[in-house]
Amino acid sequence: MLDRIPYYVWPIAALAAWGGALLFLGLVGFTPYGLDEGAARALLLNWSTSDQIANPVFIFEIPDFRAMLFIPLGIYWSGSMIAAKVFTIIISFIGIAALYYWARKHWTDEVALLASGLMLVAPLTLLQIDAIDRGVFLLFIISLGLWVDAKYRTLERSITGWYFVQMLLVAITITIHPMGLAYPAALAWNWYRVPVSKKHQQHMFIGLAIATGIILAMGAGWIALAWFNNPLPALAHIVYTFYPADPVQENALVLGTLCFILLLVVLLFSGRQLLRSLPGQTLLGALVIGLFCADLSWAFIAQIVILYGGVALLIEVNKKLPLQNFFGQRGIATGAMFIILFWYMQMDRARALNIANEVLNPVDQIIHQLSLEAADVNKHFLVASQWPARTMIAVRRDVLPLPPPMPDSATLWKNIKTISHIVFAHNDPKNYNLAQQLAELITVTQTVTVDTGGAIIAIKDAPEENPPAPTSPAPPAEPATQDAPESRPAS
Repeated sequence: MLDRIPYYVWPIAALAAWGGALLFLGLVGFTPYGLDEGAARALLLNWSTSDQIANPVFIFEIPDFRAMLFIPLGIYWSGSMIAAKVFTIIISFIGIAALYYWARKHWTDEVALLASGLMLVAPLTLLQIDAIDRGVFLLFIISLGLWVDAKYRTLERSITGWYFVQMLLVAITITIHPMGLAYPAALAWNWYRVPVSKKHQQHMFIGLAIATGIILAMGAGWIALAWFNNPLPALAHIVYTFYPADPVQENALVLGTLCFILLLVVLLFSGRQLLRSLPGQTLLGALVIGLFCADLSWAFIAQIVILYGGVALLIEVNKKLPLQNFFGQRGIATGAMFIILFWYMQMDRARALNIANEVLNPVDQIIHQLSLEAADVNKHFLVASQWPARTMIAVRRDVLPLPPPMPDSATLWKNIKTISHIVFAHNDPKNYNLAQQLAELITVTQTVTVDTGGAIIAIKDAPEENPPAPTSPAPPAEPATQDAPESRPAS
């Protein structure tokens, strides 16, 4: 009976079961907190455009081209955070499914099944989904682009619709993260080594150069990236999910170092095998480029390499044991899989508890405090925020980006006296001058909150949203009657 079920039904059923489990078990939250700033800007752009509402989001930096993927959300589910999270779940499943089919072709069905199963329940994967972060969308676009490249290679004509779709995907990939540059680089290398024809090759090189050059010249995307950071804290999230109460800096370096050593081992023994395929080349290129701006999206790509390359390596090592029984051939690999899966389940359980208890990270705690200030709709509220899109979604009021650097505090006051609050990370070195100039304006500012995530500064002389109506003039005096005494000049 199962043979009569079409093959395409099984992936859909797996998506429904996995996505339903994430939603039912509370592993994905629906609050406006914890979002990636770039994703928040893309969502606001679609929501405001669809609802035809004037929105300050248009004065922010150019958002990445994830906004094109979010168009259905703006048309059918404008303002719905649930729809955005469900959409991200679908995108993530498609990306992992593409990894599954690549691993089946590149390694074995066993490697594909085990590694893909671990990817679906990995804490970092769920963290990327909940934040609508760059990593899962980067994986999706690259997977879609590899499929488009395979279709394009079967066509006789060099300029077709698939050609322009590929260039569009290259542009979207680059705007999401600098790691996206690895995709056009890998495409160019493969077309140099294995061209379909000279004409196809020339057109592909021209298209990749134009698409990459235009996007880099526009400066689109790459929002709120931290350059030249220590990559170890980001790698630590592969095996542990940190929360506000955890000593991140103390444990992250140890766990991150262990993950980095594991990544080096996988690259040492499986690196050449990864270089034999276009997806593997893209992943390795993304690892190298992302090392200069190592964040959780870069750690997500590292997790893919560790899980797929590590599972394949572990199975090969297990096969070399002299024992011919189950333990000799699969015992070590199976035991390691159970240990990893058990640890992932513990992390996922802790994540569900924190979502249920509405535990927020330090930045979201500041934004939540600001949302309490915005509760009074009759009070003037116009914020300048370091995280304008995230703040706007949370407070549901107009938000502006932080003012640019000013020469002195007097100039700063001229630019901020019409707003009500400023929220920013006061410990960020980039905000040092702003913090100093605000400190000089102590007579017209008031510190509302200072915490590890940032500070909220209120402007005392901010204008009222609805100023009181002017007092009506007094009615004119009635003319004097005949009985009234006449006024006489003083003698």
